[in-house]
Amino acid sequence: MWWEGFVLPVPVCGQPSASSARVGIGSAAAAAAGTQGVSLLGSGRSTLPARAGVLAVTAALLTAGTALLASPADATVITSVQSTSWSYTDSAQPRKSFVDPAGDAPIGAKVTADHQKHVSKSYFTFDLSGLRGAKVISAELSGKETAVADCSAPRGTELWVTAPAKNPPTWDNQPRELSKVPGPGSLDACPSDYLDWDAAPALQQAIDAGRTSLTMVLRLPDDQQHNPRFGRAYRPMLYLSIQKNQPPVTPSALKTGTHACAEAPLVRHGESTMSAAVSDPDDPDFSAEFAWWPVDHPDQRATGTRGVYSTTTSYDPDAQLADGVTYAWQVRAYDSLATSAWSETCRFTTDFTAPATAPVITSADYTYEGPGKGGTGIPGDFTLDARGDTQIAGFQWNVGDRDSGYVAADRPGGKATVRFAPRTDGPMSMVASGVDVAGNRGPSGEYWFLVAHNGPSMACTPAQAYLGETRQCQFSPYGDNGATEYLYQIDNGPETTVPAGPDGTATITVTPTDAAKRYDVSVRARMTNGNLSSAGYSQIPIDRGLPVVDVPGGVMTAHPAVFTLHATLPGSVSFTYDWDYGDPVTIPVGPDGTAQVTIVPAQVGQHWLRVHTTTGAGLVSATNEVNIVADTNGPTITSVEYPKWSVGAYVTTPGTFTFSSPIPGAVSYTYRYRGGDPVTVPAGPDGTASAVLTPLTVDSQYLNATTTFADGTVSEAGYYSFSPRSAAPPLTCDATGDVRPGQVIHCTVTPVQPGLASYGYVVETASGPGPDVTVRPGADGAGAFEVTVPADQTQYVLSVRAWSANAAGQRTDTSYAGFWVPAGTSVSRGTAAI
Repeated sequence: MWWEGFVLPVPVCGQPSASSARVGIGSAAAAAAGTQGVSLLGSGRSTLPARAGVLAVTAALLTAGTALLASPADATVITSVQSTSWSYTDSAQPRKSFVDPAGDAPIGAKVTADHQKHVSKSYFTFDLSGLRGAKVISAELSGKETAVADCSAPRGTELWVTAPAKNPPTWDNQPRELSKVPGPGSLDACPSDYLDWDAAPALQQAIDAGRTSLTMVLRLPDDQQHNPRFGRAYRPMLYLSIQKNQPPVTPSALKTGTHACAEAPLVRHGESTMSAAVSDPDDPDFSAEFAWWPVDHPDQRATGTRGVYSTTTSYDPDAQLADGVTYAWQVRAYDSLATSAWSETCRFTTDFTAPATAPVITSADYTYEGPGKGGTGIPGDFTLDARGDTQIAGFQWNVGDRDSGYVAADRPGGKATVRFAPRTDGPMSMVASGVDVAGNRGPSGEYWFLVAHNGPSMACTPAQAYLGETRQCQFSPYGDNGATEYLYQIDNGPETTVPAGPDGTATITVTPTDAAKRYDVSVRARMTNGNLSSAGYSQIPIDRGLPVVDVPGGVMTAHPAVFTLHATLPGSVSFTYDWDYGDPVTIPVGPDGTAQVTIVPAQVGQHWLRVHTTTGAGLVSATNEVNIVADTNGPTITSVEYPKWSVGAYVTTPGTFTFSSPIPGAVSYTYRYRGGDPVTVPAGPDGTASAVLTPLTVDSQYLNATTTFADGTVSEAGYYSFSPRSAAPPLTCDATGDVRPGQVIHCTVTPVQPGLASYGYVVETASGPGPDVTVRPGADGAGAFEVTVPADQTQYVLSVRAWSANAAGQRTDTSYAGFWVPAGTSVSRGTAAI
């Protein structure tokens, strides 16, 4: 609970403590605390022992003024209020008031050294202005004794509420004592560092009476007041520790949507949100209740609640509202213990029905026919017509994403004129919707129109010039639009403004120096109406001095090629070139404006030669990038029987392969066939050589060769690929699919191979391949043979492969036939095995 641990060190008797105040609660809280074994009311002191070194948390709160502690159980807070002033009276000086003097507060009688008796009461005033409207749950007033005449005498100090007084009290003019406050509770110590009274009833009564201050008097009972034995002194400060709740403040600053309460607006869907400013002196977590009802039917009052977590709250009743109804609404705030008064009453009327008619848009200034009218920045009038739909009070229009607005109709269902200046040229459209008084938008109408191009023109003098030569370029307005200034950019650089002369033209001076720039010019005119025209686009024509490159014929690898460079930019003193984007090389321009470069291409294929010139003034010309294809210096290989990349003669057919060099001086050629050992053949008088090769498979065949020249150098390799045609003899048999053990299969092979001398075949059974068998061709060139299916094998594929051979014994590729021998079969009757 909140009071646990709020125990302060008890000072030694007679020694005041600056931190001796304690927080207590009144009777209601004490009842709740009974199970804790701690008495916190004015009827008794805490039974918890005082221990030196216990942190004086409550004392710190009290001396700090007013402290707020959130109660975990409800909306109450604990606040501490200390007396704002004090005074005392003295019977020895009955007409004098002692207000906020130094020293302690005297209670009862004492006799001074001059044998004079002084009887005193001490008054303490509290400021209640911050507790207006509060519900006091508990309140404990506490004080501290600083001196006691006789600790053996019973303690009889009383606390009374006094009537308000206009003047400070004196002994002869004491305020009326209205009611005695129960207490005090006391400790066994004397003097006591903590005495407490249950001040809740007295405090509530003062708040309910609207008092902004409360004065209490500490005094002794009449039977003790004049006896010096009972005299006492108190610290001149009393404390009220209050558990209280104040109702939330009545909501204010009411709005319907964005409209203040007094406006009573007409609202459409989504604009009826009710909002208000709210606050609660005690509880940051409270709620607001909104109520609304048709003005004509207050019995249909509806409510909605929102939690409050800020200084404003809102509620949107949109889904519960009917169309065309005037509603009243108000709001109040509440916490768990108190509710504010209802706010003022606001009104709004719903209008959820949008206009049904799409406006018609027309314009005499801008139409869609012809090449377009007006121009960028030229205003034109557009008429929007509601076509008699009296719901339409105005029009919402837009052209593209940048231009939009609202214009009121001349009457409900009437017309309005929009004066609009296009920002760009070309086809455009205006879209407009009818809007009613509540802001509901109806269907839209659309109007397309063409805007004429009215960008300024540009002409340069001289019309054509080299890089580095100064140009005068003049801007002129379009038609009769006139111009006061021009805004131009070159190659998307910064926009520059130049004033126009009396004739509406302006001239700029430009000296192009960078061959890499385009020198594109974009220019707009500030017309005499103050608007900007369309942009005019042009380019300053420049001869960038592109050098010319003469490429020799027959460029090939490993062979020097001489390129002639020609300078065209006046004043050029050097060429800078690179080959295949390598390191640049700079050479001088000759007297005739040329230079020669010798390059030996290292690889076959495409190469790039890039060249630019530089003048004596440092101007760099455009770069000429020349694409050069270098052929190989390797030999060319040809064959009639086996053309390159094609299917040629039959397997085993000899082919003649001829080698020739694109460069004179060949003495021999070295070739490799299918990755075999190199073979060298001498070149004849015509520089060529040949070799006869016989392909023995249908696989793709590869041949490469190099040329050896008289100086001993060897060329790159030349490559040749071809494919022989299959010469496998066609194989036909009198069986297909399944066959039986012991069955005789009759097969025939027919000739394909040129120079055929014999056939051969092999049979493969479940036991593996058998021996090669030779078959002699008949008179017709065909061959026949029989195959007997083994009688003791089943469940396998019996295969037959056949080929032919020439007189040299060179075999062709093979033909194939396959048969399945299933299980559970037997020898066919009438079939004899051979």
